[in-house]
Amino acid sequence: MKRITKLSLIATIALSSSLYAQSLSEAFANTKVKGEIKTEYANSNFLGNKDSDNIWAVGGSLNAVTGDFNGLSAGATFQTSSILSENNKNGVFKNDLDASGAVLSEAYLEYKLSNTSFKAGRQYITTPLVSTSLETKSSETLIKDSFEAYVLTNTDISKTTLVAGYINKYQANTNGNGDIGDFENASLENGAYTIYAKNNSIDNLTLQAQYVKVNSTNNINDRSAAYIQADYTIAGHTVSAQYLASERNSDDAKLFGLKSTGPLGIGKLGYLVAYTSTTTDHAGFQYLGEGRGSDDTPFTALPVHGGGVPVRGETDTIVGAVVVPTPVATIIPYAGKSYSDNGLGLGDVTGLGIMGIIPVNKNLLIQARYENVEVQNLPEDTNTARVYLSYKF
Repeated sequence: MKRITKLSLIATIALSSSLYAQSLSEAFANTKVKGEIKTEYANSNFLGNKDSDNIWAVGGSLNAVTGDFNGLSAGATFQTSSILSENNKNGVFKNDLDASGAVLSEAYLEYKLSNTSFKAGRQYITTPLVSTSLETKSSETLIKDSFEAYVLTNTDISKTTLVAGYINKYQANTNGNGDIGDFENASLENGAYTIYAKNNSIDNLTLQAQYVKVNSTNNINDRSAAYIQADYTIAGHTVSAQYLASERNSDDAKLFGLKSTGPLGIGKLGYLVAYTSTTTDHAGFQYLGEGRGSDDTPFTALPVHGGGVPVRGETDTIVGAVVVPTPVATIIPYAGKSYSDNGLGLGDVTGLGIMGIIPVNKNLLIQARYENVEVQNLPEDTNTARVYLSYKF
């Protein structure tokens, strides 16, 4: 009897091992792989330099995500970039496209149980206050920035997403010295904590709220931000409101914004109108959160120069755009104006630009952007042109 019991136990272990091995093998066999090849050329005399810098970079990424194994999966994204030509004497692109090398930007394990998931390791994050660079926004560049983080997501509450995360390292798209950034905790110091909620249980209404807190080593650079956004859709138009309150080095800052988007009622033309207003206790820029993508959170962030201008202290900004779809491309001319007396010395800032998005096919996309910015207290206008090509497979 004991012999039979032992044989049964051995058989059970062998069978279980075989099943686990088979399941694990299936998980890897179901790995999904996708990639992107991209290149960008840019030319700019940022902040009124007499001569323009230019740079041409090529790069790409390869992403793999395994299939599910008892709720467990893994993912990785490899990125690379090379500079084909550059004239970067003014350093315009040192924190943007001037990056050569390779980096493993995602390397994570994710466990899912019912409506809860836990993701640990290097990963992209996209929330208003903690965000990797965003496609078609000013934060977009060849190399995406990334975070080393531990993120818990739950959707048990109907039409509600809850997220809690701890971030201890950050990978910038460039280190400012011609190389891709490494994962390090220099900018996050003792780590960042965030909570985020999104709800659309009321018809046509989407609500978002987030809080982020970064603890510095000596408390001098402690910073935090709280954000609320509401989007309401009516008759094809979406009306949005945002409020952001932040604190850095004991200085408070607040931003309030309104935005409306929708059809113009003339053919397929669309529109965007946005307004933001900031108040601060200091003369610097308002803290918007962590990651390049958070720079695009203000409604008045311009497609090329982002949210840097409207988040100066004591600044009112208005932006308007028209969306013109054609059989070949979507053309978006836009204009923006910032009025400020915050003591940074820039004065009022006026931006005019045009953006073209050309989907050649489902895999190939071309973007072209041009923006002219006039700064009241600078002798020269800033002109920036970018051409971006992406092939996804």
